[in-house]
Amino acid sequence: MEFVIVGLLVLAIIIAIDWFAAKTMYEIAVMKGHPQKKYFWWCFWMAMFGYPMVIALPDRRGAQVQSGPSADELPEL
Repeated sequence: MEFVIVGLLVLAIIIAIDWFAAKTMYEIAVMKGHPQKKYFWWCFWMAMFGYPMVIALPDRRGAQVQSGPSADELPEL
């Protein structure tokens, strides 16, 4: 009986760790410009296969035009 209780406790801890890791990977996907909730579920259910998928996502926010000094302006010294 004690083995079952310990096993269930370990399983609950593993699921909690996986949930927090999937949540963090989803936040990273949102930062990269991919706000779809599917990236959370891929990471949650597929764990070690979902994490590299989020890591490999392209950064869509980097493609936005950023306002900076134009080429004909002199830099401030």
